[in-house]
Amino acid sequence: MEKNTSPPPTGSADHESVALQVAFSLIASASFFFNLLFCVMLLRNHAMLKKSHNVLLFSLAVVDMLTGVFIVATPGYVIHKSSYPVPHGAEGEVFCRLLHNRYLLFAMGKVSILLIACLAIERWFCVFKPMKYEKHFSRKRVVIYVAAMLIVTCVLSMNKFFEVRLSGEKCVTKDAPYGKEGTRAFIISYSVVTFYIPCFLTWFTFADIALNLPATPKESAHETERKIQRALLRMCAIAAIALTVCGFPAQTIYILSPFGITKIGSSLHKGFNVLVLFNSCMNPFIYYFSNQEYRKRFKELIACKKPGYYGGDMELETQVSVGE
Repeated sequence: MEKNTSPPPTGSADHESVALQVAFSLIASASFFFNLLFCVMLLRNHAMLKKSHNVLLFSLAVVDMLTGVFIVATPGYVIHKSSYPVPHGAEGEVFCRLLHNRYLLFAMGKVSILLIACLAIERWFCVFKPMKYEKHFSRKRVVIYVAAMLIVTCVLSMNKFFEVRLSGEKCVTKDAPYGKEGTRAFIISYSVVTFYIPCFLTWFTFADIALNLPATPKESAHETERKIQRALLRMCAIAAIALTVCGFPAQTIYILSPFGITKIGSSLHKGFNVLVLFNSCMNPFIYYFSNQEYRKRFKELIACKKPGYYGGDMELETQVSVGE
């Protein structure tokens, strides 16, 4: 998924190239603007950022916002490779190894997947292990988890540094020093650890919550609290569905490509790459349309009203008392 070695489009392929450039431009703009809007919404409501799940959602929005930035900064998406100026010297080496080879762009996607998986586990602890929740998901620990996800993703994709180098005024693909088998091993381990395992863990966790979520009588004082929890769980599950559906096809093409089963740079692969990157601008809409509390906060921001203008207690509860 991360490497495209196909030559610049010519002839009738120009139409496909222009269509992709337009699509990527729209996705980049939407990813940056709407995720920035979500970040501003959380920052102006300080109480919300005291909740661990909102810290994770804020981190996810920042990552998706950076995805929009890297779509523009990476050659071959908004700006064609042949039109993209390559710096000289050490700056050129950094450019080739971080941007031209799509290292930073697709690292953001993998961090998003890990954040969703962490959010699923956070919700599970909140519902089933409330006594241990504060210990494992304090704000400080959540920040450490986010940093660890960034480090793991960067380390597992280090093979990208050895596949592209600066040659004169161009970034050129070169044979990796660890050979064909080593490349396969890197791609498989990278894909399994940063995509397939997190997706499985996410769905296993949400399925367990859905099947075993404790019920409360309608007349119970905790019924309103439970409704808030269910709305939040539904919103997180929808975000996970979107991420899985958008990422699975392109990731599968990528992991099969070293074996000659699929081809990087094919029209099918390019189309699924659009789907992958489109996911980076979906979450703010998911939050708005699937959760009333976030929708109210968005309306306050858009209307330039003070937090709490629309009334009600907007602060999303973090824990539930399942034993009462």
